[in-house]
Amino acid sequence: MVTLKGEIIELCKEIAKKIEDWEFSSEQFKNKSLKHTTLVVNPGFGFGRVGPLGEVIILPSIYLYNKKTELLCKKILGKKIATSHVLFSEVRGQLNILTELKEYTPRFIQDREKFIQHGGSDDPYWRDVSQISGCIERIISQGISFFNEHYDFTSEENMLKALPARYKVSASGGYQEYEKSRGVMLCLIRCILGDFEFVRHYRSDDYKTIFPKRVEDLDKIIAYLPQMKKSLQEKGYVSV
Repeated sequence: MVTLKGEIIELCKEIAKKIEDWEFSSEQFKNKSLKHTTLVVNPGFGFGRVGPLGEVIILPSIYLYNKKTELLCKKILGKKIATSHVLFSEVRGQLNILTELKEYTPRFIQDREKFIQHGGSDDPYWRDVSQISGCIERIISQGISFFNEHYDFTSEENMLKALPARYKVSASGGYQEYEKSRGVMLCLIRCILGDFEFVRHYRSDDYKTIFPKRVEDLDKIIAYLPQMKKSLQEKGYVSV
């Protein structure tokens, strides 16, 4: 028997077929046309049930995974951190295509009419799952639009130099591209570009952040600076 989740996954695959260079796998839309970087638009599906009815929640975001940063991150920190990522909930004011997420995150119920008949809310927040196709199409369109407007893909070097992406935030906490794991990734990016002093500056008390810094990760990067400097001098690129 085909489940609601299975139906949504197949729907996404069909939507992806209509968009050049995009595919759908592991519950994400992916673009691998760039040799150095994979672009991801993640609908952020959450599948659950309300009584006997299935429901789908969406919490969309975009991710950028660059091979050089991934390799360096894995070797130094032993884990994977996205080169860049933005939650749509952080930029609600810029969602000119996906307007239904500007004020709230809708839930899609398997049979809204039955849901209401059995005492469920008739608030527009609850939408029938038959409406999800258009929403998914707007998610991928909004993601592509955001990539085109806020990233430089003219070359790998230009892309890395232009990070972090600049955009207006709508969420509490302000612009967080220098916070937590994003700040750690920015230090790795600067190292790849040959700027080995940024991580020391970022690690220092002089560099203020909203949230506590990932000091342990930063110290690991600093410990590898001699090797990275040496590889840049000898090979022309940064490695460890």
